Amino acid sequence: MSESKTTTLKYYAGMSCGGCSGAITRILKKVDGVEDIKCDVEKKEVTVSGTMDEETVTTKLMKWSKASGKEVKKMD
Repeated sequence: MSESKTTTLKYYAGMSCGGCSGAITRILKKVDGVEDIKCDVEKKEVTVSGTMDEETVTTKLMKWSKASGKEVKKMD
């Protein structure tokens, strides 16, 4: 039996308003394993916690980036 480990991922996202953060939150809520999403528009940071797959979260954010024309990159 494998246990899923909780992970926290942090991204830079070129959010400029509440509409951007709302869109990101709606997109990431649909990802299996996502337990918490924090969007800080002022710092342009998105923090995602849960047992989700990192590649899936990154892919979803990159898709938003392409559609919105805003930059997204994973932070260390």
